[in-house]
Amino acid sequence: MATVDAQQPVAQDAIMEKEMESMALGDADLTPKLTGSSSVATSLNEKPAGVVKVPFLEPVESAKPKAAVELTAEQQAKYNKLLETVKGWKEIPSKSGKGGPIVDSEIMWLTRECLLRYLRATKWNTSDAAKRVLETLSWRRDYGVDDLLDGTISSPENETGKQILLGYDVAARPCHYLNPGRQNTQPSPRQVQHLVFMLERVIDLMVPGQETLALLINFKSSKTRSNTAPGIGQGREVLNILQTHYPERLGRALIINSMLKFIVS
Repeated sequence: MATVDAQQPVAQDAIMEKEMESMALGDADLTPKLTGSSSVATSLNEKPAGVVKVPFLEPVESAKPKAAVELTAEQQAKYNKLLETVKGWKEIPSKSGKGGPIVDSEIMWLTRECLLRYLRATKWNTSDAAKRVLETLSWRRDYGVDDLLDGTISSPENETGKQILLGYDVAARPCHYLNPGRQNTQPSPRQVQHLVFMLERVIDLMVPGQETLALLINFKSSKTRSNTAPGIGQGREVLNILQTHYPERLGRALIINSMLKFIVS
């Protein structure tokens, strides 16, 4: 039988108390002066020898995002026009009664990179881009994207690892693995919500300068279920969400163990 050292929590509390006592509220710098051994960030960034058994926090040094293409004068003018339009938005419409003033999190979402993605997706048509950006803001409210962070969706849907976020490719894209053969729930709106949750998380893992992800799909069949493929209706819903609200996000897609043949041009 394993034994538990009752003194260990006490020792940790003592260390924490000493660190808190060392911080004076009147000092200009309120950042804790943590040593390397007590800093969580430092310990996580230490690269252990041998096989890595924890999530990769960052790409390898040789993996670099593709350099951004400099805008032409015409493209810069269209971006400036879209930016001025967005700055004028005070209210966000809603189809489910969630309309109201634009909030800080939505303003933070409206980055330069975000606006440029929508401009590229609409062939640099500023009117179409503005319409699509506003539609996405409205959809994010109605769909409750921010409400998916509490774990009620991700926990039951991801118990078998049918979606995994792990590592980066050679261009520093975060890797999103889909394993349909590990499907563990019946078709429902929660499955689509889980996909949106995972998309939001893979975006969080993108390093500066990288806006796209690497999608890897393994169609290896399940040993316990005969049909794990989504229905036509659910497939259309997912496709609409990806094309409409996550434009210019797919950087690379790899598919293995598929019964179909894909032609890539």
